[in-house]
Amino acid sequence: MAPVDHQTADEAPLWKRLAWMAGIWAMSISALGVVAYILRLWIK
Repeated sequence: MAPVDHQTADEAPLWKRLAWMAGIWAMSISALGVVAYILRLWIK
């Protein structure tokens, strides 16, 4: 298996840290939307 080059958060470039933050934020908003939609269907 090839060695993987891990970076700490301080070594990662700013754009990569911001991309991860934006991706996690978008996934959390999507998950919240799915839960809200299911609750709306269930309550109706």
